[in-house]
This record gives sequence, structure tokens and C-alpha cells, in this order.
Amino acid sequence: MEVSLIIPMYNEEDNVLITLNEVKKVLETYPSYQILAVDDGSSDQTLALLEEYASENPELVVLKHPVNMGMGRALKTGFEKAEGDVIITLDADLSYDPKYITELIQELHENHLDIVIGSQYMAGGETEDIPFIRLFVSKMANKIVGYALDKNISTVTGILRAYRKEVIDSIEIEATGTEINPEILSKAIAIGFEVKEIPVKLKGRKLGESKVQFRSTTISHLLFTFYEKPMILFGVIGLLICLIGIIAAIYLFYQYLVGTLDPNRPLMLFMVLMIIAGIQILIFGFVATQISLLKREIYIIQKENKLMRKKLK
Repeated sequence: MEVSLIIPMYNEEDNVLITLNEVKKVLETYPSYQILAVDDGSSDQTLALLEEYASENPELVVLKHPVNMGMGRALKTGFEKAEGDVIITLDADLSYDPKYITELIQELHENHLDIVIGSQYMAGGETEDIPFIRLFVSKMANKIVGYALDKNISTVTGILRAYRKEVIDSIEIEATGTEINPEILSKAIAIGFEVKEIPVKLKGRKLGESKVQFRSTTISHLLFTFYEKPMILFGVIGLLICLIGIIAAIYLFYQYLVGTLDPNRPLMLFMVLMIIAGIQILIFGFVATQISLLKREIYIIQKENKLMRKKLK
């Protein structure tokens, strides 16, 4: 099969039929394809509409979760059932125009890439009708998380992507939330897969309500960043504590010069503790960074083991 399109859906009854019809128009240009719609425990009519559509359109495969398990779990369910040589992931609300599916696949094949990302934040990318707070948080999250990756990627959290099946077959995916997208990128880059962005337009949702929890999403992306580059966290804290200790030392030295220094002042002990604590945290950050660099070897071993298991099935 040539293309598998995965669309996670949670309470998307307003978008189900519109989205499926739009993506079908694009995919019909390919000799063989499948649409994998993953109902993530919807409480509205999403599942019923999907099953009704599937009864008349055999290319649609409906997968379902008994309860809401998160975007990451929904994508993993889709990945497990995807049969296409190319796997596309897409939002259910048409915030990305389905026409980009063709562009992603074309870029993937013509330039012999492994992952192609639709990026609204790279040069040439656009956003339209996105609430200011959401746009600001999204941009900051992508800058912070992007800094943690080895490649300069503008949009690391977006779902609009094309993967060669080998990429998904080679990675052990652990995330169950929105952090799945940067996790896949991080592991794919570490293994050596080729990644590229193309400019796209991200539009605001027209129907239904956004399911993104900004607080939890921001926290999960920050934790992912610290996990990828622990020195970002430990380096900032260590340097800050050292700086406090150095400022205290300069003040004490000034008192010594003017003859007012009292060696029994608690500030002396405070200065020593701050400098020692800051250095210890910096050393801990350095050790954590070295451990983090070993993950590349772990990912390569995971890739070999996962591919071997697939061959043995």
C-alpha cells in the first residue's frame, strides 16, 4: 500500500464528514491508500459518524479507544495498523489544508528524505486566525523544544508530517500525549534519519472546540526539553546560585578593604554554600548531559531489536 493517513479524533462530530471528504479527494490520486481514523474515547457522535462513513467507504479503517487516552496513544494505535509505505499524520479539524499531503509525499520521494514536516513557523510558513495566546505559547514551545534537538527545526510539535514506514518501525515510542511529536523527531534524528520542513499555513479551528490543554502541554514540552538537554535546567540554576555566591563574595571583599569585615557574619557561610552548591549542580548537569548523549546508542539498539522482531513475526 502506498499511503496511510492517520487522523486522531476526540469529540469531532462537527468535523468528521468534512475532514474525511476533503482528505479522500486528495488521496484518490494515489493507486492505493487507507485512512485510519482513531476515535480517542469520544463522548459525542464522532464514532457513530465514522462507522457510518466506513460502511460506504472501505478505505476508511475506524480504530477506537474505550476512554480518552491522549493524542500520543491515538497516534500509536494508528501507527500499529498503518500498512502504507508512507505514513501521514493530520489534525481532524482541517487546521492544515489536506492539499499539503501531496506536497509532503512529493518532498519525501524527490529528496530521498525520511521525515517531512509541515512548518508554519519556518520562512514562508503562515498562521491565520489563531488566538494570540495560543500562537504565542505555541511559538515559544517550538523555540524551546527545538533548541533541545540536534537540528535547527522551526516546528517540532506540529502533527502535519510524512514518515517513511521504516522510521516508525525503527522507533520505540513512549509518549501518550502531545510530546509524541518531538519524541519521534528526537529519536529519528539520533538514529540518523533525514528530516526536512516545508512551509505551510496553519489556520484557526472553524468548527468545534480545541482539545489542547495549554498548561499540561507546556509543562510536558518543558520536561521533554530538560530531558533532552539537562544542562539547560541545571546550567541555569547552577550559574544563578554561583552568581549569588560571587556577589556575596565581592561584597565581603569590599568590607574587608574598608576594614568593616566581621568573619563571624552568617554571610560568610552563605557565600561558601552558594558557590559550592552552584558548582555541584553544574557538575551534575554535566554528568546528566553525558548520560543523555548515550541515548543515541540506546536508540540504535532499540531500532535493531524492533526491526528484528518485525522480521520474526
